[in-house]
Amino acid sequence: MSFEERNAVSGILVGFVSWGIMLWVLGQNSAAGVYSGALGPMLWARAVLWLIAIGIAMAIVTTILFNIAYAVITKERKPDFLSDERDILIGLRGMQATLIVISAGLVGAITALAFGASVLTALNMIIACCALSSFASEVTKLFLYRRGF
Repeated sequence: MSFEERNAVSGILVGFVSWGIMLWVLGQNSAAGVYSGALGPMLWARAVLWLIAIGIAMAIVTTILFNIAYAVITKERKPDFLSDERDILIGLRGMQATLIVISAGLVGAITALAFGASVLTALNMIIACCALSSFASEVTKLFLYRRGF
């Protein structure tokens, strides 16, 4: 398993955990009425900024721990961190998946606003498409590493 493939697996794991935390926090706050009223979008944005920071920290820690665990299990003395042409092409396909999902999500959020959805609904759609785009990228990369082009 290449370094980039291990990163894709750890990205998928972080994506599942991040999604769970995001849905739990935003769901609890929405149910409690935290985002109701004029200050709702500001309070939502503050919560999302904390969730993004937590997600980044989780991604860094998970990637490091996953690579250490892989090296210990496989007894790989000197891991190979080099990227070849295949890694670059797979990364570009992952980026393509990211752009497709983000574009669709943003158009969907704008369309929802045009048809009368609340600002909070549109914001939730945008953050969801950002999270889904990262997940789509990692799944695409892992699929291409396993199946090939």
